[in-house]
Amino acid sequence: MQQLTEALAWRYAVNQFDTEKKVPEETVEKILTAGNLMPTAYGLQPFAFVVVSDEAIKQSLIEHAYGQKHVAENSHLIVIAARTDIDEAFVSEYTARIEATRNLPAGSADGFKTVMVGDIVARTEAERIVWAKRQAFLALGGMMAQASLLEVDNHALEGFSPSGFDEVLGLKEKNLTAGVLLAIGYRSATDEWQHYAKVRRDLSDIVIEK
Repeated sequence: MQQLTEALAWRYAVNQFDTEKKVPEETVEKILTAGNLMPTAYGLQPFAFVVVSDEAIKQSLIEHAYGQKHVAENSHLIVIAARTDIDEAFVSEYTARIEATRNLPAGSADGFKTVMVGDIVARTEAERIVWAKRQAFLALGGMMAQASLLEVDNHALEGFSPSGFDEVLGLKEKNLTAGVLLAIGYRSATDEWQHYAKVRRDLSDIVIEK
């Protein structure tokens, strides 16, 4: 099994996927599972994974991603969408699930619920969406790492119009808004970017020890 550091050194932001190669569904599920297992604030997971494999839908998203063709020319496009309905009911469903999963008496998580409601629900709607999108990036990191360990190429994208994606994918009516994208597939042999050396700062430049 590859070590994570080796897998991350191997990966790069693929600009040209081999559209003839598809990632097996069981592999896609492993990548999604990694995202689902990533930690989030309070464990609330205020997002959903929208997996787009329909070629026509992916093509229609290019115009909302500033013409970036790798949004469509891939095996699967995973849209990590932030929840827009983070309210007391959303928190209550979570604490009820905690009690059921851990076989706890009803109401035993009420104190935890009060803390979450006081912190998150008290924020404005815009602030809650920003917060939810930050949690989505935690899931993104887990999926990128898992994909790389499985030797599935990937490209994360933040350069797109959320409102455009929301409209095409019908996210608004699902109380979601597109937060960040992950295109997965297998690199094309003609993608010249795979031959470029990875450029990173030395650890000594970014690590500050006290």
